[in-house]
Amino acid sequence: MLGYAIFVGTKIIGGYRDAARGDTPLFTDFTPTYAASIIVRELPAEFVYMPRTMAAAGKEAARRIYGELTEQQAGVVGFAPWMYPPSFILLVLPLAYLPYLVAWAGWLGVTALPYLLSLRRILPERLGLPFALAAPPALFNVMYGQTGFLTAGLIGAGLLLLRNRPLWGGLLIGLASVKPHFGVLIPFALLAGGHWRAFAAASTSVLGLVALSVLALGDDPWFAFIGTSLFHLDAFTVGAFALPAMVTPWSAARLAGMTIDQAWVLQCLVSALMLAIVTWVWWRGRRHTGSHGLQAAVLCLATPLALPLAFLYDLALIVPAAAWLWADMRSRGAGREEYWLLAGGLAALLGAKELARLMPVQIAPWILALLLGLALYRFLSAVARDEATAT
Repeated sequence: MLGYAIFVGTKIIGGYRDAARGDTPLFTDFTPTYAASIIVRELPAEFVYMPRTMAAAGKEAARRIYGELTEQQAGVVGFAPWMYPPSFILLVLPLAYLPYLVAWAGWLGVTALPYLLSLRRILPERLGLPFALAAPPALFNVMYGQTGFLTAGLIGAGLLLLRNRPLWGGLLIGLASVKPHFGVLIPFALLAGGHWRAFAAASTSVLGLVALSVLALGDDPWFAFIGTSLFHLDAFTVGAFALPAMVTPWSAARLAGMTIDQAWVLQCLVSALMLAIVTWVWWRGRRHTGSHGLQAAVLCLATPLALPLAFLYDLALIVPAAAWLWADMRSRGAGREEYWLLAGGLAALLGAKELARLMPVQIAPWILALLLGLALYRFLSAVARDEATAT
């Protein structure tokens, strides 16, 4: 954890030094988030979906970070399209009223709260917080200033509360719809597991967020969001996404030299397989409440594999999954090779991006597949033990 803090601090200081020398300053994904808050402070919210307005706001955000910059420097640092739904805009409204570094630290601190609290509940004996902060996805999320903590925290906390407090669990899961594609498997899991109250609460939460955003911002941002969706889909075709930082089967296929069509076929097959696995596990686990943590782990590990668009910082979602696995291994016992697989898989993520840059190999999906295999093995073993005990 100390190493992560030193690394991130060094990068930030280096960014200011590069800017002062006239070189390209440090770019983080928080810059367009801050730029969006600048837009919403001064213009109607639908302007965040307009590339030219976003580009201009990005340059303004870059100058607020580094001071005087050339047009070229500000342009490199500033622009990224806004891909989030209008409900997400509600979260960024206060940021423009804060200095950049204060906004960045506040954003990470507030979004980390549900993430840290859920990990603290999953792992006993004060192991949760150190594990949450030491897991490599935490570094990626802090380094990019991204949303991984928020998604992982809301989904993780929702899954924790699912059996004992289904309405609260569903409410938290619904709030994660600010990044809607990460909930693609959740409805199937809830229905297969018979969690009807949680499903209803999650649906109500999603609709409530939509209604709140319409009341606060109007309906034009939603029309703009829908209208720009095809623009974002075209990014897959034109190579706008940084493949080494992506962790999906689609990106791995593209790095390996497959055509776009072949990559989409592979991604669709993997997505269908993930849907089948999650649905079966949650249906099978209906009568085995003691395996709920393993069911949640399967869902969290399968989700990034089911998506064509996910990045290293999004793997914060697998940290609760790893914690559920570790907790199960501690309580039920596990072989040394299982511990090595869990620890080694997480550690190997640190080198995934650099390895993908050096050679056309993205190891992250393979790591996710191995960890998913471990979760499935332990789930099946737990179910078999329960059934043997019952007979």
